[in-house]
Amino acid sequence: MGFGRPSGRILRVTLVAGALATLLAACAGGRDQPIAKRIYDLHPGGQPSPEHFVICSGHGCYERHDVHLSEGQWDGVRAIFASAPANAEEERRLIGKAVSRLEKLAGAQTGTDADLGGTYSNFWLQNQLDCADETVNTTTYLKLLMADGLVRKHRLGGRLHKGDIIDSLPHMAPTIIDQETGVQWAVDSWYLDHGQEPEIVTAATWHTNYESWGSTGKPARP
Repeated sequence: MGFGRPSGRILRVTLVAGALATLLAACAGGRDQPIAKRIYDLHPGGQPSPEHFVICSGHGCYERHDVHLSEGQWDGVRAIFASAPANAEEERRLIGKAVSRLEKLAGAQTGTDADLGGTYSNFWLQNQLDCADETVNTTTYLKLLMADGLVRKHRLGGRLHKGDIIDSLPHMAPTIIDQETGVQWAVDSWYLDHGQEPEIVTAATWHTNYESWGSTGKPARP
């Protein structure tokens, strides 16, 4: 019996399996070093500026986009912090608003404003972001805010990872750390559609089932 070309069905299954493997690898828990390197390599010295920064899309930062904010656009971000927050809780609320604003500004320049929450159910759509893209981008936004002195009650933390493919899908998120209490807070945009304020919850809460604490009150979109 000879071996011919693979059938169309087999080829499609192979392509889908390969794509899913790539997605799982991009968001896989424990793969922190490549993400850390990517965050640093995107900007000279690891520090972005409002005048020029780079965001990721396409799953695992496959696509990269230059963003340039005008002075007026950045002043709009600064205005969110015009009234100094009285405490860390209030500052986290303002951080959520600022991350949302920056995501919208970046999305308008790059086409990533079409991004929907989740990854796998939106894989075939254009300009989608997985959790690795969201982690890199949100870290960039947080760095911009902190470098300008807008965030004073928190510092940038490391990345959280959960999921092992077997029990749940891999996921990651960037964090901030309360300067006074040392509590680590996830700043997670992946669950929600483009431009919505990210979920900001303690690391302990983030590791539990999203449906129990997420703002949507629903299971996470895969």
